[in-house]
Amino acid sequence: MEKYNQIQYVIGKDDLKEIINEIIDERFAEKKQDELISIKKVMEMLGVTDATLWRWDKQDILKKVRIGNRVYYRRSDIMRITDGQ
Repeated sequence: MEKYNQIQYVIGKDDLKEIINEIIDERFAEKKQDELISIKKVMEMLGVTDATLWRWDKQDILKKVRIGNRVYYRRSDIMRITDGQ
């Protein structure tokens, strides 16, 4: 028969709320990184033309994401460019 070591923690309501809020904030931050942004918004954010975005896609600098006949870019990829990576 296996024995499991169990540890119990007693925490207050405020501490539990803080832990839950931190977890939620982390999840939203992850989702925000995966957010898809339109070509028009990306052009405004980066100050480039659609021709530049097309060229960057071909050069694997900033890859587009197609959904149907619409084109988007991942926020995480845009942030990588703006951070100089």
